[in-house]
Amino acid sequence: MNFGKEAPSTMVRASWRHSVALVLGSLAILLVGSGAGAGRHGWHTASGAEERSARSALPTVVVLPDTQYYASSFPEILADQTRWIVDQKVHRNIAVAIHLGDIVDSATDRAQWQVADSALRILDGRVPYVLVPGNHDTDANRVGMIDDYFAPSTMPWIAGTMAEGRIENNYTLVDIGSRQWLILGLEFGPRDTTLAWADSILKTYPTQPAIIVTHAYLYEDGSRYGMAGPGLADPQPAGQRFAPEAFGYTRNEGINDGERIWQKLIVPNRNVRLVLCGHDNGVSRLSTFRPDGSLVHQVLSDYQWLYQGTADYAGGSGFLRLLEFDYRKKVIRVRTYSPYLNRYLFDDANEFTLSLDL
Repeated sequence: MNFGKEAPSTMVRASWRHSVALVLGSLAILLVGSGAGAGRHGWHTASGAEERSARSALPTVVVLPDTQYYASSFPEILADQTRWIVDQKVHRNIAVAIHLGDIVDSATDRAQWQVADSALRILDGRVPYVLVPGNHDTDANRVGMIDDYFAPSTMPWIAGTMAEGRIENNYTLVDIGSRQWLILGLEFGPRDTTLAWADSILKTYPTQPAIIVTHAYLYEDGSRYGMAGPGLADPQPAGQRFAPEAFGYTRNEGINDGERIWQKLIVPNRNVRLVLCGHDNGVSRLSTFRPDGSLVHQVLSDYQWLYQGTADYAGGSGFLRLLEFDYRKKVIRVRTYSPYLNRYLFDDANEFTLSLDL
């Protein structure tokens, strides 16, 4: 049974994989006549005045999409991102940083984990951060080195984990401005037992608005992985590239894609207001009403192939997401910025507003 209906005009996509021309062409068209600072790739270079006038009073969540190619090939970019987060903590009122998984490109490459550890540990004692494993961070048996470098015991802001000593499924309580939020991080293609654990955590904190973080949830066309429906880009679900089921993780324990997570975990728990994911190359978003009328925003961010085939390609070029929570106006403002390039993406797939009615 398919619970929930999609809010009108909220399925938005922009895929880097389909064509470089989509990024370099259609985004540039959006910027025709946009004035000084507009670049040929649909970007805007931040001026000093813009940085000084940033909406610093709004509590902000920083989202770090797939960093796997930084760990393997562009280590300075990940360090630039985390140094920028620390430098901007006060000015931008940064409450927490959230990593969407695929921290490294090879789960068994210790050198890549050392790059990630060196960069992310810059945040220690300064800005709390949430990690989830992507499919590149563990093998098909969900074994990898993530706990060697990011053991829960070394991250005191983490309130709890499903398995002692393992960070793959974790939760934390974070004050984002005047409201405390529950952030629940789940493994790639969560097992049935993982969803049962996550359900128990959501029910333990029913009055805290919650953010679900998991690596694979939305597809590039704005549908959930495993979601059937007319007018979608590919036949569902077999046509969805990189679907969690295709990786065969602990199949006998269940592999839950985006649609199963929606049905089993998000529909029954009305405190879930936001889902953040990476994995599929591009950006998209989907807003869905539950049967009780409450709205859930689901957002995909993954820049690892942005500018592919051009001189600007650098494994994602340092782009991250800034989620600015405006409780007075009841919105979340989403912006996309690269500290590495000092550059914003301001097309409507990368700069937009989500409603926030708590």
